[in-house]
Amino acid sequence: MKRILLLSIIGIFYTCVFAQWPISYYIPKHISYDPEIPTPSEFVGHDVGEWHITHDKLYYYMLELARISGRAVWEEYALSHENRPLGNLIISSAENIKNLEQLREEHLKLNNPSTSSSMDVSAMPVFIKLGYGVHGNESSAQNASMITAYYLIAGKGEEIDSLLDNAVILIDPCLNPDGMQRHSTWVNMHKSMNLNPDDNSREFNEVWPGGRTNHYWFDLNRDYIMLQHPETIGRVASFYRWRPNINTDHHEMGAGSTFFFQPGVKTRENPLTPEYAYDIHYDIARYHQKHLDKIGSLYYSEEGFDDFYLGKGSAYPDIHGSIGILFEQAGVKGHLRETPGGLLSFPFAIKNQFTITLSTLEAGLSLREKLLQHQADFYSEALERAQDDPLKAYVFSEPYDLSRTAHFIENLLRHQIKVYRLGSDINIGGKEYKAKDSYIVPLEQPEYLFIKSMFETITEFKENIFYDISTWVLPMSFNIDYSEYRTRSVNDLLGPEIVFPPYPEGSLRGNRDAYAWLFEWNDYYTPGALYRLLNEGLKARVATERFVYDDGEFKKEFGNGTIMVPAYNQELDRDAIYELMKEIVGDFGVTVYGMRTGYTTEGIDFGSNSFQVLEKPKVIMFVGDGISSRDAGEIWHMFDLRFEMPVTMTDVREIGSLDMSEYNVLIMAGNPLLSDLQLQEVVNWNRKGGLIIAYKDGNSFLRSNELVDINYIPDPGFEVNDDIKYADRYAQYSLHRIPGSIFRIRIDKTHPLFYGYKDEFIPVFKSGSAAVEKSDNLFTNPAVYTDSPLLSGYSSDENTERIAGSAFCTVHPSGRGNIISIYDDTNFRAIWFGTSKIFMNAVFFGPIL
Repeated sequence: MKRILLLSIIGIFYTCVFAQWPISYYIPKHISYDPEIPTPSEFVGHDVGEWHITHDKLYYYMLELARISGRAVWEEYALSHENRPLGNLIISSAENIKNLEQLREEHLKLNNPSTSSSMDVSAMPVFIKLGYGVHGNESSAQNASMITAYYLIAGKGEEIDSLLDNAVILIDPCLNPDGMQRHSTWVNMHKSMNLNPDDNSREFNEVWPGGRTNHYWFDLNRDYIMLQHPETIGRVASFYRWRPNINTDHHEMGAGSTFFFQPGVKTRENPLTPEYAYDIHYDIARYHQKHLDKIGSLYYSEEGFDDFYLGKGSAYPDIHGSIGILFEQAGVKGHLRETPGGLLSFPFAIKNQFTITLSTLEAGLSLREKLLQHQADFYSEALERAQDDPLKAYVFSEPYDLSRTAHFIENLLRHQIKVYRLGSDINIGGKEYKAKDSYIVPLEQPEYLFIKSMFETITEFKENIFYDISTWVLPMSFNIDYSEYRTRSVNDLLGPEIVFPPYPEGSLRGNRDAYAWLFEWNDYYTPGALYRLLNEGLKARVATERFVYDDGEFKKEFGNGTIMVPAYNQELDRDAIYELMKEIVGDFGVTVYGMRTGYTTEGIDFGSNSFQVLEKPKVIMFVGDGISSRDAGEIWHMFDLRFEMPVTMTDVREIGSLDMSEYNVLIMAGNPLLSDLQLQEVVNWNRKGGLIIAYKDGNSFLRSNELVDINYIPDPGFEVNDDIKYADRYAQYSLHRIPGSIFRIRIDKTHPLFYGYKDEFIPVFKSGSAAVEKSDNLFTNPAVYTDSPLLSGYSSDENTERIAGSAFCTVHPSGRGNIISIYDDTNFRAIWFGTSKIFMNAVFFGPIL
């Protein structure tokens, strides 16, 4: 009772004292400010920190400042999935703004080794990018951006003038507009006029999926290498357009924490990042220390976080001649919150974010020449290292799937990596690469270090603790065959430079009087093409055996997975079918063949029972509590954007009240808790012919509810050793954790789950140490891990041994309907183009197994 009374008194006190948060609480008092420039509260109608700013108000405030001030311009770089604008408010002196393009072009010469040595950095401004809130519910960051913009534009006097004369500052006020809007709506709609700091309040506990992620529930702070979302694609393009010397990345962490700034754990940094880049981190850190000491904020550095994975906002700049800085503020996730360290107010969190912004600006100005010279030296030294490297280039080819190849090349081009057609045929280690369909990436180019990070494999590490994944070999994620070239200079192997990704145009071979239409299953976009046909009411069949077609004018061998659409006995007439075939050729880049007869010279004829009839997938995916929003989001994104297929996402609470008979495919991407009646509804639907695809933790659902038998191989457990101390516990927890590594599986190419694959062995991504015993029934495990499965990344010897020979997927016979288990991540971060076909094969071909 006494505690409740005390909290009530504290709540009333904070309500009275902190109901108003004037701009003077945040900004330096020794600076004078232009009264003609509106403060954030004057423009948006409330004090900063009184409410969580919504994206529209934040955006329009930035536009207003750019409109009324000669110190600023707004440059948009992208629209989010929900069409919210992203951009930079670029601030400098009025004179610099007038000459902004010239300054930008001069600055870019630092990144070109052929021009950087002639640049006088003493006369150049430093470029500083301030990035706020890539996670939508880490909102002290976005709210601080308004104060930063006001301070720089309204501030007057010698201190401000010196900063703006010598710096070009890019404020990115919100890196994730869609997530921010979700979160701000949530906390504002649950705010009491009398602030309640009780940690159990609904205000602090967002409903699934929360506001952290973007529209498709992706963590945008992991997308800097993958580049699969418009927010990051535009942001990285903007990075290359401006090449800032400092890039800040403002975040939040748990409410019980304090404040973190880099450097992180030194032994866990990426070895490709030059050592002197870390020295600059330490130089800058002294300024953060000084400013946070001044306002009495607790802080720490050099623990917890690392920049080993280069695909984060604070790590990506480090491998490109810039300095990326991670900031982590204790997150309120509301307005006033009780924490173990005392009451944490939203305005205080915002003030910390703004204070660390001031320290960054001071550091950038003080270290201006050092930062500019670092950028010039970085690329000059990278080119020298490339010239000394016995490895000269990477050569790759994937003629079997031109769309997948084009996506891979597109990713490289977005990272400013030069790609060329292979100039002549070449043999590397027994592999033949034909010039007509092969490409080469020479290492002697400015992005040498970044290229190495994306192509080289690594299995040895200083530590076994990783903040994120331990490997990201890009050609493996696309399942693209590649080789290292070490023999001699590559100049005579360089064909034309690739400027645009070579997406296939597709072709239609045949005319309106075709007997049937065929297309092979090898191209990435064939699932989209097939769904379009089925959705238009056409009947389609899939070849479960190979055959050779030869009508005297055209001869070709077709493999398992070939799709056949008869031209007769369809709902559409032959002319309409012909037009539809033209449509899918144009939209999906596939090649469609019009056949004159159903007779084949070898293998199955078109009327064979081995051409099995396909149903149109009507897919439902359960979402909500117990389901991984990350896994569900990857699936939703793939269906919606890649293949233009609908997936009905239904909250697990609705099971029992919806008509499951309307669907024939159920995706379970988690382990929700169902009532007995809800579970029986799912079981009955499956027994009537419904297909269940259990994905990753969805297999725990199958096992715990005894739908199928899944035998997990026990984890290795902790090492038993009397010398292990309490302080070693985190290292012990991490010893047998797989943070995200690449393994190899052997597949049965004749199995419908692997139609469209040409090689017996393919790389797959695995996070988490779960391993499943292979079934005694040879035909239920069409893919298993090889005897030496680890290709790249961290895995303890014990885990690698457990995984060897284990099942990658299982087909469980279960009465009339089938159940398919996919144990690992085929759709990881939307970049694993090489394995997402496995998932789509399960959707389309699962019912025929």
